[in-house]
Amino acid sequence: MALKAGTLICALLIAYLAAYPSEAAITCMDVDMCVAPCINYLTGAQSSPTTECCDGVKKLKSLPSSTAEKRFACSCVKQAASKIANINDNAVKSLPTACGTPLPFPISLEFDCSTIP
Repeated sequence: MALKAGTLICALLIAYLAAYPSEAAITCMDVDMCVAPCINYLTGAQSSPTTECCDGVKKLKSLPSSTAEKRFACSCVKQAASKIANINDNAVKSLPTACGTPLPFPISLEFDCSTIP
């Protein structure tokens, strides 16, 4: 009898997880990997972003689709930026334009990600 109850609980848990998937399909590591090639530009060590950096920005643009994912990705970008020493906020703000890839959210250390529609 215990085996049947355990199996039933397991089946219910799997059904619940399938019906209510995780809110964010992306992770901060996904976002970090997109932004990592941009560190030299963001700190002023390079005057323009590299091709690898802009490829990461393009990938970052394609990652989030829902409002929750956009807010999550925005928060991840802010977290990553806060860990980079000597980051230039103007370079952060100009990165999407410099790469010719507008993002679905503004990049700024001060931006409130919860306001993304």
